[in-house]
Amino acid sequence: MEVCILLQNFLSRKKLKVIYANTLKDAVSKFENFQPDLLILDHNMPDGYGIQHIQHFRQLKSPLKIIIISAMSNLRDEAIVNGADHFLEKPISFGTLNEIIQAS
Repeated sequence: MEVCILLQNFLSRKKLKVIYANTLKDAVSKFENFQPDLLILDHNMPDGYGIQHIQHFRQLKSPLKIIIISAMSNLRDEAIVNGADHFLEKPISFGTLNEIIQAS
């Protein structure tokens, strides 16, 4: 939850519309209604693993930029192989996140 609030504050200051979810189920529901261009998806969610849902989100909307975040740096390759565009290790570098957003 704290990461969501930090991300929301950071992205809102960039004048981006932000909607966050605390579970994968809630994320799918909000995603279907909002159809974002950028999805920042935590790997370790209360009801599953974000990496396992990358393709599901890609099927809901294309093009879509997906950033996986996790404290487990060993998941970087798995995230990319499964279709993530970027992987950010926690604690998140807002400088790196800003570079990714600017490149979009």
